Amino acid sequence: MQVLSFSSPKLSTRNMVYMAMLMAMQIVLGRFSFGTPWLKISPAFFATILMGYYFGPWLAAGAAALNDQLSIMIFSPGANFPGFTISAAIAAMLYGMFFHGKKVTVLRTLLAVGMVLLISNIILTTLWLNIMGTPWQGIIWPRTIKNVVMLPIQTALSYGTLKAIERIRTHL
Repeated sequence: MQVLSFSSPKLSTRNMVYMAMLMAMQIVLGRFSFGTPWLKISPAFFATILMGYYFGPWLAAGAAALNDQLSIMIFSPGANFPGFTISAAIAAMLYGMFFHGKKVTVLRTLLAVGMVLLISNIILTTLWLNIMGTPWQGIIWPRTIKNVVMLPIQTALSYGTLKAIERIRTHL
């Protein structure tokens, strides 16, 4: 029995339309973020999880990277830093590995959300901010505390969303 998924579905017109809808959803939800530039809270993770669930690690990672670049072109007045695109792709890839073609369980959801928060949000994003000139010593603890607080919240919201999607998936 394989614990993680490394496959993605074939790209059909239907899948491309669903992917575009999830990408638009991610851009819209990302606009509802709040906090400081180095400590943001956003509901955009819903779209990222759904991309991983439906499209697997590879297509979800590609879509998340493309979406990050589109968001920067549309909304960002500053320079583009590719590290954040890598973080977005890794988060989507991890969700795809944990959820694509797999039964949604509380443990699987907790592990997936925990891995994304640890690898993408705490480690990589702190590294990117440090490379851009923010001292990591000043932001690591607030970022860690924020992500520890968000772990049960994102896990519960993600589990509820994915269980609801699991019930209606056959009708899509």
